[in-house]
This record gives sequence, structure tokens and C-alpha cells, in this order.
Amino acid sequence: MKDRHIVGLGMILATILSYSGQCVANAEVSVARNTTSIKPYSLKITKYLCVGMPYKRTSVPYCKTVLRRNHPAVLNVSVVAPEFLNWIWVKVKLFYKFSSYQPFLIDMEQEACEYVKNRPIIPLADYVYEIMQKTAPELAHPCPHGNKTYNIVWWLEESYTPKSIPAGDYRLDIQFFAHDKVTLFALETYITVRRAGVIASMIEW
Repeated sequence: MKDRHIVGLGMILATILSYSGQCVANAEVSVARNTTSIKPYSLKITKYLCVGMPYKRTSVPYCKTVLRRNHPAVLNVSVVAPEFLNWIWVKVKLFYKFSSYQPFLIDMEQEACEYVKNRPIIPLADYVYEIMQKTAPELAHPCPHGNKTYNIVWWLEESYTPKSIPAGDYRLDIQFFAHDKVTLFALETYITVRRAGVIASMIEW
């Protein structure tokens, strides 16, 4: 199957699932975009890591981080999902590194098929879903999913990130589960944000 070049990673893959109405912290975070070439911070993804393998219901022939000079790092992953999926539970959790990684702002979970089918009004989720429809329609369509191999080449497009992000090191965990709670896929994304002052950026966000 031909590889899909999908624009937008970290916040997209992560918050693709932000359609959760069950966000435990800060559900009103602004999703305003800074589409100018000048950002008050620099954001770099340092590593993508597929975790929890081998999976029982899917397989991952390869999962690689491709580092490129002066360009965003790329996730190159293949996920084989042999069965049809009409129910997919998604968990998304963001961690901020203090002395160790601690939960930070986003901790949510949602049944993805139900959201796409009924589209409840959740501003953050709707914002992200609209981006997914434009950049990755093969992932944003209604269920069923599966019965195919997903070959993904995916990188972060900064134009889709918030206008301000607190400086520091982050880990974004995303997990997909089948109806019987078996893990379908799990990814950790490591992100570094650099700017002048954590306090100022948190006030702006």
C-alpha cells in the first residue's frame, strides 16, 4: 500500500482524539493558531516510540523516527489491522518533565467511532477533526476502520500548533484499544519546546 504523507503530527495525532468530552484538566484551553512565520517558541519532536509491542490484534512491521537536518522529524510507521473495527477507545495523556515526567493539562479518553458518527459539539475536538479531514481523510472517516495496512509518513507542521506553548520537555502518550480492551496501537512522542520563560508562556496560552 502506498505511503500516506500526513501533514501535522504531535498535536494532530495527539489531539485527533481530543474529541473527548471527558478531559480531566483544562478543557477550555485555547486552540488559536499562529499561522505567521514568527513564533514565540521553537518546537522540536525528538523521538517517536511505539510501545507495548507485540500487539495481539494488530502488528507493526516497523516504527521509525527519521531525523532530518533543518526539517521536522518524521514518524514512519506501518500498522497492520486485519480485522474490521467498529469500536475504538482512545486515550491521550500529556506529560511535562519536571524532575520526571508528570501529567500536564491533557488527560482524556473517548470512543472514537461514536464521536465521528454523531459529532457532539466539543470546540477543541472539532478544531482538530477539521484539520484531520483536510490532511488525513483516510483516518478521519466514520467507522469501520481496519481490514487494511496503514503506512504512515507523518511530521509536525507548526502552523497547527497553539500560538503559545510553555517551554520545556513533553511526552505525549496515545493509545488505541479494541472493544475487549486489547491494545491496538500505542505511541509515545517526545517534544522539546524552547522559549524565554515558562511563566509568561503559560499566561499567554
